[in-house]
Amino acid sequence: MMDRNRLIVAGLIGLGLFFLAVGAILVDMSNMDYPTAPPPEVIASNNNLRLVWGPAIAHFGALLFVGGLFWAAVFMDTADPFVRLFLLILGFVALLLVLANSPTIFG
Repeated sequence: MMDRNRLIVAGLIGLGLFFLAVGAILVDMSNMDYPTAPPPEVIASNNNLRLVWGPAIAHFGALLFVGGLFWAAVFMDTADPFVRLFLLILGFVALLLVLANSPTIFG
């Protein structure tokens, strides 16, 4: 049986990775090719996916992922100190990637 902290960490990291993937999928969907010229509504919708919804969902996923890493590093008392230090370093690097404009990762 998992205790509450491990369940929160697994949920945050899992949901964070899921939302990162969904954001990448939305940005990728906006680059679809059409056999004929699409109407202006489709072009506007694709621009919204690429510039608004995809990055917003990806940033939310990154927030959950980084939060899960920091939560694990701070509240997992049974973990080895070197594992906790590694999680802090990994969380810091992930936070730097978010601050370095992560939507450029997807396109």
